[in-house]
Amino acid sequence: MRIMSVHRAFISRLLAPRHVRGRLLVLVLPVALLGVWLKLARIDRFYPGSQAADIAAKAWSEAAFGAAWILLWAGLVAFGPRWYRAAALLAAHVATLVLGVFLVVSHEYVMKTGNPLTAEQILYAWRGRGELDALLESQTSPATVGLLVWVAVSTTVLPPLLAGPVSRVLRSPSRLVRRAVAAGAALLLAASAWSAPTVSAAFALAPPVQLVVTPLREASAYPDEPSADVAADVAAPDSRLEPTAGEDQRNLVIITLESHRATSTLPETRQPVTPVLDALAADSLTPSRGYSILPHTSKALTAIHCGFAPPTDHDNTEADAGSLPLPCLPELLAEQGYSTAFFQSATENFERRRGTARNLGFESFRSMDSMDKDGFFRANYFGYEDDIMLGPARDWLDAVDGSPFQMSLLTVTGHHDYILHGQDLIDFVDDPLLNSYLNAIHYQDAFVGRVIEMFKELGLYEDTVFVVTGDHGEGFGEHRVFQHDNTIYEEGIRIPYLVHDPRAAGVRLDQPANQLAVLPTAVDAIGFDLVSEHEYQPSLLSDAPQGPLVATCWARGRCTAVIDGDRKLIHHFGDRRDEVFDLAADSGELTDLAADSDPRWMAEMRDEALQWYVDAEAWYAAHRGEETTD
Repeated sequence: MRIMSVHRAFISRLLAPRHVRGRLLVLVLPVALLGVWLKLARIDRFYPGSQAADIAAKAWSEAAFGAAWILLWAGLVAFGPRWYRAAALLAAHVATLVLGVFLVVSHEYVMKTGNPLTAEQILYAWRGRGELDALLESQTSPATVGLLVWVAVSTTVLPPLLAGPVSRVLRSPSRLVRRAVAAGAALLLAASAWSAPTVSAAFALAPPVQLVVTPLREASAYPDEPSADVAADVAAPDSRLEPTAGEDQRNLVIITLESHRATSTLPETRQPVTPVLDALAADSLTPSRGYSILPHTSKALTAIHCGFAPPTDHDNTEADAGSLPLPCLPELLAEQGYSTAFFQSATENFERRRGTARNLGFESFRSMDSMDKDGFFRANYFGYEDDIMLGPARDWLDAVDGSPFQMSLLTVTGHHDYILHGQDLIDFVDDPLLNSYLNAIHYQDAFVGRVIEMFKELGLYEDTVFVVTGDHGEGFGEHRVFQHDNTIYEEGIRIPYLVHDPRAAGVRLDQPANQLAVLPTAVDAIGFDLVSEHEYQPSLLSDAPQGPLVATCWARGRCTAVIDGDRKLIHHFGDRRDEVFDLAADSGELTDLAADSDPRWMAEMRDEALQWYVDAEAWYAAHRGEETTD
């Protein structure tokens, strides 16, 4: 009987909770205030010294959303029968707990990257769960844990404890007040989606609002139709190589430097950061500036080795069998009797790198997972120092035994979080994080030198052409953006770029080039003609115009850029005003010239970037027999 009595009391309390109004207010108010407080912390981080009006404009969405959240649940628990109000209160507990966790996670993501957390990023992290454990562990700070604990306590412990005292000071609302609450919640929710035209919507909008608005903005970001020649390009026969008459066919090595921004984008340092690359560039073919096409490693590897636009998605489809429309460089060279191998000092358990290498056409693949780690230090959460590749690469070269080869090496030391375990750091700059990064790319620079020396020791140097480039750069808040995926400024997309032929003199071109020119240039340099109906970028050896160069952020509809000679247009898709920079006079992109630029030129460049992206999407969709998203 006693058990039944307790059971009935529990059911009664569940269906008719006491002090509902007080409990609800204690539940939702702290989380609503937390959202505003976290936004103020972000404003202080990214816009220090802001005036009161600017702070209000940037924090408006959080304040409106927080107020709407309070009124929404107040309205839901104020109407209907007792069981409905009890269910609404339970839903408020669950929803507010989820909201609080999301606010904290989103805040930490923005503080680390300068970009809003979107549904696409959440899905990407979910698909990569397990692969990203080390990354998440490295980014979880005591402050983050403390905030999450506070959210849990404020949504589970405090409401029942404080509900009684708070309820006693609250009056029961009249029917008119209840209706006003419902109307106010609707108006505030709508108002929370507004941002002042003088601020970035990506920064200003509250994280939950951003989560809803971003897909809507993406859907209308690009033209509806691809260019007419996309279908013809898909139907074209595969590319192939033919030996150039009278030319020796030589070996090829491609070194891709992880997160390695061009030396010219670095701040002033106490000593040179990349002395090896600086010296090597003098004896190499180099464009005036080198660019990544999409600042994400798997995408960059595809552009470098294939010579065409990579898939622009977040699904890592470059690792799917048969997903690439044309054969890439390793496959083309294998058809000519070359042995091919890909080495990386990172784990293969991120973004299915083994599958990507196989898709690019490499016959052999080695990651740090299968390499001897004794005597090598951990570089970051993704891998070991790059010297770990030298032994396996030397063994493979010995096994090739004189036959022509193409070898690709992907470093990892430059990748976030730039830990360099157990290493004595050089004092390049005062900023600790930036100094760690500079030490990481200094190591990568020395690694290039050790690769060159290894080839000299093996007697292969004179018969080999070396391409040294980066996958992308890395931002450190120069334009309020960190890391690389959506860093469209020079620090994010400008990279080392040189073609070193021991038999040729160094040449510096007077035009920029991007990663799409690597394949045609490398093919040309090692003694082959590229035969294809696909329109590749011209070889840098031809000195033909490269044309305006497009770069795009990884997030769809976030940002894109066009480099037209020394001029650069950055399109922000309405998030804020487009920008124009003169890179010859302003390499740090400090002076926006958009107000004084020709509107027709800006429109032409913007249209070119948008059409390029749509055509790339349509090309892959047609190859896979899919329908385009627009």
